[in-house]
Amino acid sequence: MKRARRPFVFSGIGSLLIFFLTQTPSFSAAPPYDCAAQENRDKPTTVEILLAKKWKDRAEEVKQSFTTADESLKVRIKFFPFLDPPKNIGIGRCVSAEKARLAIREAVRYNGKIDRLIIQDIMPHYWIKIGTTDTSELTWISIGPDALARLTDPALTTEQFHDLYRALAHQTEKKLPFGMGNPEESQ
Repeated sequence: MKRARRPFVFSGIGSLLIFFLTQTPSFSAAPPYDCAAQENRDKPTTVEILLAKKWKDRAEEVKQSFTTADESLKVRIKFFPFLDPPKNIGIGRCVSAEKARLAIREAVRYNGKIDRLIIQDIMPHYWIKIGTTDTSELTWISIGPDALARLTDPALTTEQFHDLYRALAHQTEKKLPFGMGNPEESQ
């Protein structure tokens, strides 16, 4: 009795693997984004602000408070469906220090305060998010009023501002996502 040959499913895997391994340029890291490059200099900064419903009738006033100080800003206003939005702010790495300070002032004005910074690595380069809920809470880093005052110092250049922002928004402790256990129980 002759056994029927079964097709070998993985017979072509070797040549496929060799093809992908020889295509190393496609797997190499992209060069770092250069904010000062000629093609990136004129990109507009977008401010996305999440406001409490009490500001719904005054949305145009809120938008004007940003655009009168800097006409190049694009402002997107959203309204939080509950009482108050989170007191956080995220600033992309290519946002100028002046625009960032303006956003911090307006965030405090319209949302009451800022008590969390969003890690800069996940922010789009030319974007400011105020009161956002579309980032994980694991990326929100607590900040005190003294540290916030240091960020709003007008003497800081854009480079100094972003160095300080990254230092303040650095995750110092490992956090577990919601539902992933209690750290006290694992000790």
